[in-house]
Amino acid sequence: MQLLSSLSARGKIILAGCAVAFLVTAMLLVKMAGAPSYVEVMAGVDPAQTGKITAALDQRGIGYELRGNGTAIAVDQSRTGDARIALAEAGLSGAAKQPGFELLDKQKLGASNFQQQVAYQRALEGQIANTIGQIDGVSSAQVSLTLPKDQLFTDEAQAATAAVLLGAGAGGLEPASVRGIAALVSSSVQGLKTSNVTITDATGQMLWPTGDAAGGAASKPAAEARYNAQLEASLTAMLTNTLGAGKAHVQVHADLNVDRATQEKLQYAKKGTALKSVDESETLAGTGGASGGAAGTATNIPSYAQTASGGAGGKSNYKHTTKSTDFGVDKTITKTQVAPGAVNRLDVALVLDKSIGMTQAELASLTQTVSSAAGVQRSRGDTLAVSQVAFAKQPGPATPAAGPLPTGLLAHARTAFLGLAALLFLFFVSRHLRKREDGVFADEPSWLRQLGEPAPALLGAGDPSESREVLDAFDAQEAARKVFANDPRAIALEEIVEREPEKIAQQLRTWITEDS
Repeated sequence: MQLLSSLSARGKIILAGCAVAFLVTAMLLVKMAGAPSYVEVMAGVDPAQTGKITAALDQRGIGYELRGNGTAIAVDQSRTGDARIALAEAGLSGAAKQPGFELLDKQKLGASNFQQQVAYQRALEGQIANTIGQIDGVSSAQVSLTLPKDQLFTDEAQAATAAVLLGAGAGGLEPASVRGIAALVSSSVQGLKTSNVTITDATGQMLWPTGDAAGGAASKPAAEARYNAQLEASLTAMLTNTLGAGKAHVQVHADLNVDRATQEKLQYAKKGTALKSVDESETLAGTGGASGGAAGTATNIPSYAQTASGGAGGKSNYKHTTKSTDFGVDKTITKTQVAPGAVNRLDVALVLDKSIGMTQAELASLTQTVSSAAGVQRSRGDTLAVSQVAFAKQPGPATPAAGPLPTGLLAHARTAFLGLAALLFLFFVSRHLRKREDGVFADEPSWLRQLGEPAPALLGAGDPSESREVLDAFDAQEAARKVFANDPRAIALEEIVEREPEKIAQQLRTWITEDS
């Protein structure tokens, strides 16, 4: 209270304004800190159902916020679970649930085969759609199946197909999740291949099949672009580390073979293997009769006759042996599946900055290094072109345009700024008050703070004007004594007033003039 009474009218107004500003800032901070944070729980809602959803939330006293022109509902983050339970109890947990196999429970007696087939297809579509809707990140799903009729001949049978339409927000699904949805649909329908499943989001963007659908090869342009980018990045990193940044530029063009092929190789052994061996023997035994004088060879050829007559009555020992062996040929059949991605041809262009000042030997060594790193094969027809030109001077880095801050980051930045402003406000207010407080007691001139011997009696001596000043000084001393009776600084001030009353009176006149 003594400090407030010592302030001037202007100081009191400033202090009151600072106090009001501090209270307003504190109230804003408290309001922002206590403001609810909303999180989206439903998207792609039919506007006709929005009124029912908001009524169910109002009945439970859950705060909500409409987004997307009434097609999305966001609730207080702290009550997300309560909101989901309330909407589920009201039958408004999301998009309209498609009927599943419960359709088959309502079959009419005497339904035709066609009606039963249509009911089964609708039930299967609804069951698959409801299953997909349980995946995290999928708000709703719609499934359409094409089930071919049974054919007598296999070559006339048509393949089953499926089309899946995902609700809003499905474009942010991970590729693994999309692949899982395709596999889920394929496994739920007999004879349906993963490659025959088509998945799109609410914007019409194709999510499946992609370039690597069902394990197939990617498209040729996409595969070549990815290979070129990877090879260029590795070569650029190597050149940057050796020559410096911006001293070399690499361009790669690859011709890839993205066809998946299967190779079969048949190879025979050089030596056969004996499978079966058979031995056959032929023997002739017997005795000859006496020779006669009949006409024939014995009569005309004496030597033959002599031999024949000599063998007459002899014993034959003829024996012939035959051996046959069946050999088996050893053969090896090798089946190899060739993965796509083989390089048919590779062309590399390397441009160096002339300011490097490389010698011919250094240039040849660098060319050989880049050729080895890129995998250039002259026998395959690959080329490597190296040239030196003067590079254009690069402009300095431009200041990037400040884009919009994320909503969450902007809220935290605003809170931090207001907190800092409040701290600065408190600092300057306390500093101002401290200065004002110090000015009452300790902001006197240096000669006022000097303590000395007791002042002699001055009343009745010297000039009358000086006596008047002395009286004023004693009046000030009396006033100070009443205000600061027990303060040490007040006691010291009293001693100074007694010692030098003239200067005290002059200082009081100066203060009064400044305040007025």
